[in-house]
Amino acid sequence: MLMELSAVAQKWTARHVVRLGLGERLELLAHRQARHQAIRSPERISRWQLEAFNKIWPAARQRYRFYANWQRRHGLPDNIRNLAELADFPVLRNKDIEDHFASIAADAAPCSFVHTGGSTGRPRRFPRGNEDDLLLYANMYLGRSWAGIKPGDPIALIWSHEHLFGLGVMGYFNFAKRHVKDWLIGTRRFSAYSLNDESVATYFEKIRAVPGTVVIGYASCIRKLLDYIERSGIDGASARIRAVIFCAETVFPTDLDRVRRLLAALPLIEYGMQETGVMGYSRPESGDVTFLWDAYACRVIDDQELVITTLVPVRFPLINYGTEDRVEPLEGIAPLPFRCARVLGRTRDILTLVMRGGKLVDTHSDIFFDTLSVDEGVRSFFIHQKGQKIDVAVVAPSREDLKRIEGRFFREIAREFPDFDRSTISFSFLKNEPYTVAGKRRYLLRE
Repeated sequence: MLMELSAVAQKWTARHVVRLGLGERLELLAHRQARHQAIRSPERISRWQLEAFNKIWPAARQRYRFYANWQRRHGLPDNIRNLAELADFPVLRNKDIEDHFASIAADAAPCSFVHTGGSTGRPRRFPRGNEDDLLLYANMYLGRSWAGIKPGDPIALIWSHEHLFGLGVMGYFNFAKRHVKDWLIGTRRFSAYSLNDESVATYFEKIRAVPGTVVIGYASCIRKLLDYIERSGIDGASARIRAVIFCAETVFPTDLDRVRRLLAALPLIEYGMQETGVMGYSRPESGDVTFLWDAYACRVIDDQELVITTLVPVRFPLINYGTEDRVEPLEGIAPLPFRCARVLGRTRDILTLVMRGGKLVDTHSDIFFDTLSVDEGVRSFFIHQKGQKIDVAVVAPSREDLKRIEGRFFREIAREFPDFDRSTISFSFLKNEPYTVAGKRRYLLRE
């Protein structure tokens, strides 16, 4: 009874705090929602994006020496007449920002910086201002609103960015302040660093104590929760989880199916980067990702890489920025708003296979990921290439399952590469799942 009263009290508090303390953010969210209701046709979206870019691009050149030099160096126009002209701009890379970070940071001042770990684990800094916080919040809840999720709804966040609070006394202070804010808005955080059965069982019981909770976490963390429910035989539907939002990592169709089957909940996909925050969300009726057209213009270049351009005032706008993420396009749909079937992963995830006779063939890791992810016996995996040898470590129920998975894998690979040398690929049990410094699950390492 006390637990139920506490949950009701927290829900009441969350609704009132959200209304009273997030007025500016909620106002922007309502404005964005109204815009999306009013502007629906590809033609009107395109016109809106063009006008927005022709405001952002001059402002970027005026504030940042980097962009003024970028224009001179590449002979770029002052404005464009069609969004297709962005294809004539050079693709901005993270290395370009890193190489000129001193001048960018100086021109962005006063500002704070977010630290990104990325899938490589190499930390980077990126400028952020107060205006970014408003946009990040509006983007997040604009996408969630497509599934009826509102600010103040109870959230369980499986999270792993404790390092962002800082160190020492200030770190403890920031952590305590965040904890109070979370309680007031109905958000509970669970550590993604502790995902053994005992911890996951505790998380599930806490989630079950607040019916209607929206669970948000890395795909690998959600899989751990689903694995626990499946192994233990618990009735996942008893938790009355409203929705499960996968973020930060590649999501497979089997992940969505397991959420529906084990939790009787709505699976959603959130896509974004530390540099931008949320950029796209799936809708309740499908796993396709729809991008927020009034925040970013999107296009796809060689190797299916997603390139984005900022269309709203932020501290450091990204102009034709290569995300290094590959997307699977959708065929036969309207060009706007931009949608994709799924985000496939990093463009640099290339593996080298050895053929009989010693010939080397480069292939994208998707052939490994896709073959492993559709096998129901594979709970998790890690691919490690060192020189010409590749080890595929798998979490599987038994040694017999591992043998079956190995046999099926080799049959599938042989369809594409009949001459590949099987002796260069080995299978083993995965004992410890590796993570990046940002706490994201690492699926691939090449040395």
